[in-house]
Amino acid sequence: MTAQRISAWMGVVLAVIGGPLKILRVMRQSEPLPFVAYDFLALALVLAGAILVLRHRSGRLLAAGWGFGCAMFYGSFFDHYEAWSAGTGNMSFEHTMVVLTGAFLVLNLVGLALALTKPATATS
Repeated sequence: MTAQRISAWMGVVLAVIGGPLKILRVMRQSEPLPFVAYDFLALALVLAGAILVLRHRSGRLLAAGWGFGCAMFYGSFFDHYEAWSAGTGNMSFEHTMVVLTGAFLVLNLVGLALALTKPATATS
């Protein structure tokens, strides 16, 4: 299995798990529409890119989706980390968000690295 296909399967799993998790988070703590929409946009990009890679098409959309996810989780991780380290807000919530967004940031970085790996070419 190629690195891009591994990245694609990671994207499928992320979409299946990440979508419902985001819905649960929105139900717990309401967010304005743009902040909800861009999470689902990232999931849609990763899932569409994963489907294309699994159908032996280009991995560009998959890499774009992972890159979009990296940017989102980078901002979210450091926002929650700053609140947690400064002692502002609900410390339990901020700690949980630091751990979760950190894990998803690493997942997105790995997915991006795998998606950017050059596909194997057939040799004769």
